[in-house]
Amino acid sequence: MSDFQQQYALWDEFLSAWPASRLSMMTLEEYSQAGSKDSFTYWIESRLDELGSIWGGSSFKFGVFSRKDTKDKESGTKLSYSDTHGWYSTLGTTAEAAFVQVRSFVVQVADWAVKGDLDSIETFEHLGEAFKWKIAFHYQNRQTPVIVDIFKRAPLAVFVGDIASQRMAALQKSALAQRQNDIGILEFGHQIWEAWSQKNLAIWKLSHGDQPFTPAERQTFMDDLKVAVHKDTGKEQGKKFAEAPVGTLFFLCHGNSPQRIGQFTSVATPCDKGDGWLQRDYRLLKPAIRTDRYTRNSKYWSPQGNSTFSQVGAHDLPEFETTFLKPYFGTDLAELAALSGEFIEAASLGGGMSPTKPAQALIIGTKPIVTCFNRIYYGPPGTGKTYTLMQLLKRDYEPQAASITTEEWRTQIIGEKIAVLKWWEGAAAALYDLGGKAKVADIAEHRFIQAITAANGSNRNVRQTLWRTLQNHTVDESTTVKVKKRLSPAVFDKTADSVWQFAGDWQDACADLVTLVCQLKAGQQDAATVQRYSFVTFHQSYGYEEFVEGLRPVLNGDAEAGEVEYEIRPGAFKELCRKARQAPDQRFAMVIDEINRGNISKIFGELITLIEPDKRAPLDGSKPPLELTLAYSGEKFSVPANVDIIGTMNTADRSLALLDTALRRRFDFVALLPDTRAEKDADDPYSAPLAGLVVTTANGAIDVGRMLERINERIEALYDRDHCIGHAYLTVLTNVDDGHARFEKLADIFRNRIVPLLEEYFFEDWRKIRLVLGDNQKSEPAQFITESDAHEQHLSDLFGNDHGLDSYATKRRYQSQSSAFAKPAAYLGIYQSLA
Repeated sequence: MSDFQQQYALWDEFLSAWPASRLSMMTLEEYSQAGSKDSFTYWIESRLDELGSIWGGSSFKFGVFSRKDTKDKESGTKLSYSDTHGWYSTLGTTAEAAFVQVRSFVVQVADWAVKGDLDSIETFEHLGEAFKWKIAFHYQNRQTPVIVDIFKRAPLAVFVGDIASQRMAALQKSALAQRQNDIGILEFGHQIWEAWSQKNLAIWKLSHGDQPFTPAERQTFMDDLKVAVHKDTGKEQGKKFAEAPVGTLFFLCHGNSPQRIGQFTSVATPCDKGDGWLQRDYRLLKPAIRTDRYTRNSKYWSPQGNSTFSQVGAHDLPEFETTFLKPYFGTDLAELAALSGEFIEAASLGGGMSPTKPAQALIIGTKPIVTCFNRIYYGPPGTGKTYTLMQLLKRDYEPQAASITTEEWRTQIIGEKIAVLKWWEGAAAALYDLGGKAKVADIAEHRFIQAITAANGSNRNVRQTLWRTLQNHTVDESTTVKVKKRLSPAVFDKTADSVWQFAGDWQDACADLVTLVCQLKAGQQDAATVQRYSFVTFHQSYGYEEFVEGLRPVLNGDAEAGEVEYEIRPGAFKELCRKARQAPDQRFAMVIDEINRGNISKIFGELITLIEPDKRAPLDGSKPPLELTLAYSGEKFSVPANVDIIGTMNTADRSLALLDTALRRRFDFVALLPDTRAEKDADDPYSAPLAGLVVTTANGAIDVGRMLERINERIEALYDRDHCIGHAYLTVLTNVDDGHARFEKLADIFRNRIVPLLEEYFFEDWRKIRLVLGDNQKSEPAQFITESDAHEQHLSDLFGNDHGLDSYATKRRYQSQSSAFAKPAAYLGIYQSLA
């Protein structure tokens, strides 16, 4: 029996012991009883641990619980104790009174789970999040599951490409939408955990060695859930220990002996052990199941390794899991990711207050940043790929300016409008911002010039470039600048003590620059939006020069003189990466429409490796895992971790359906199929666009959704799923008044769009087209494509009596019947004939 079969059997055993009908009648002792392995809470937390873990934390997460520790404890406004139980004070004055409420909460959640009502479970505040979703998972309809056995938001968010602050119900729905029907719910949950552990798990080795720790000191630190490292520990290990964010995972060793796995819950603070010592609090995730000496290798992360605080490298994770996690802790990467989850305590029962609270949330920068993703939306034409993409961009990459800080807004505008200026324009903008007078050193350090430098490459000498630019654009009457070659516009001059200032007709030449600088000083406008994405369309002639970088002609000097030079200019992707580096707390997207139409190796070039998530440049300024030298500029380049790459692909385009293998294995794929559902999703107003859409005729109402569903079922049977017809072809009917006008629009869609598309799909195989449209089951007047015998007399009319073509006498003839497009029966017959 496989592991999953055993888990399903265990699930069945639980439901046999605890059917939903028993919940309303269970007693307090059946709910929670210290030492019992048959109680409801023991089942949920321990016996069903492999089917979604909620292990750890306080027993108060159950609302009321049977105490193992019978020491006297004082009750308060939040927590109450008796000799035998503990419970939240808000639930009642006795354990029995508290249990009556908790039991009703459990019954309610189980009832919603049976009905698949995720939204009600989401808004229910009387049970902690992990506990209520764990209950709901086990009582859902297993034949049509709506909940996966993951009760932490972070893994789900990474899997669906969302943010961890999204509602659990929405994350569950998004995740389940990607489950294939032939994959069991437990197997699917394991896939999500695997994706989470592979993409996100970072764990450090931390050692309390024989020196300078005594056995008594090490035991004291373990009892107090604290670890310590000296700040001057070599190879910046002390610094890394101090700077590791709250929530960082580590395993503790005593010399070569593994002890436990923990997760930091506090920042580093001075330690009583002595000067320079730093300590941190942690929560215990896993105690070691064996503590004998580890001897498999002596790598830095190994207990054998000569290190105090060292991270397990991503490439060593498989060996770390096989030789260390499993034998010494009885766990693996997926379970460890589950145990760490989000660093948040479960919400409490009743009053909504948690008895304990972590010292600091796990946050990167000023806003949470989810792992970058590369994703392709694919499907037949008309399934809403572009629409889905635009909704995603509007939601995640086009915030209202009012929702971000003024400084974030300025950084964004500088990256978009200042960085693309010519050098003389940047110098003028910086000079105006500095009050109209400044030395070259001050101008060179201005953020406008820094942005332009970053956009044009850092290989040039900025001060030298500024000197040349200012001198070339100096007014002719200047007495301090002797350069003979002057360029238009002439707007600068220099004083005797090398202070640059405006001169000549600078107000006219720099009017737009002045306006831009004034707008930056004034701050953002509430009604404005900030665009954090670039949009390109791949085609056969699109190349590296447009996408990454290439030579571009530019006019220098007098435009009328036609002086042309060539500059290395950044392409769309390189430019977006530059903007993303300037705003590391924000997410950016490179959107590629028709991604399968381009020559991938020609467009991406050496960047094909850099776009992998584990090769991305981190956002903390540290050295990226991989840098490459660009072909034209010779610059070192890496792709920042806050850039997502999103593409679309039309699967019906047979000549282009095969995507470059190098790109395919670096992208996730999300199918967008025709949506013919009869009911809308309450959480998604844009779902089921054809729900309730009918075309009223004298012959009866044409159900547009059923009609399209039947057409696509036949296409899938005769061709494949990739050539179905999208709902977008018919959603335009909602904009037309029902009745004659809507019917005329429907006829127009079939005549000019759907039937021609079917001709293309089936290469004018009219027999199959007739089958798709149901013409073989309709009366002849209602057939879009008619079929008839090629009778002998027809051949004689064409070729004469002695044509010798008797063998062709039974050939069929097909002909489009224009009159059928105006008959309601032609459309009703598509789906009613098989009803």
